[in-house]
Amino acid sequence: MKLATRANPKKRSTSTPRVIDTDRLDSMLGQLADEHTGLLELAQAHRQAITHASIKELNAITNKTTDALMRIARIEDSRRKLIADENGKVSPLDDLIDQFNPADQDRINQSRTRLKDLILRVQEEQNAVKEATENLASHMRGLIQQVGASLSHAGTYSRAGAIAPTRTQVVSSLDMVQ
Repeated sequence: MKLATRANPKKRSTSTPRVIDTDRLDSMLGQLADEHTGLLELAQAHRQAITHASIKELNAITNKTTDALMRIARIEDSRRKLIADENGKVSPLDDLIDQFNPADQDRINQSRTRLKDLILRVQEEQNAVKEATENLASHMRGLIQQVGASLSHAGTYSRAGAIAPTRTQVVSSLDMVQ
């Protein structure tokens, strides 16, 4: 197990410096990268499910995404506890990396870079899912308006589905007795 000491540069005290287990930190970064890889795959599957308009697939993907996000939150909480100082303050890895020996610095930097790249790819894919969802919702609104306008034989309802003011008299019944 490789340990790195974490001294607080702003506060000099007689207490022993905080020790960070770099092997455990690297393992957590790897776990986060694995979870984000799964999240990326789920986002891609989500976009495909929207394309196919498959409610069953969408429900399954939503449940799997929720599970993945919960696992990510648990790992992130553990990571934050590992690198927090005695006051509970969590410093960015950029600030901590100098405390590690050169081999650990390289290893942690590689894991950190991989994780950052995956997070950016997940964000891009989720933005594509958002856009696909908005496009589908817009299409569905248009269909509903078209159906409403078609079913309004008297022309009473506008394309928006509201009663349209009109001066035209519409005959909707005919008296056959006379």
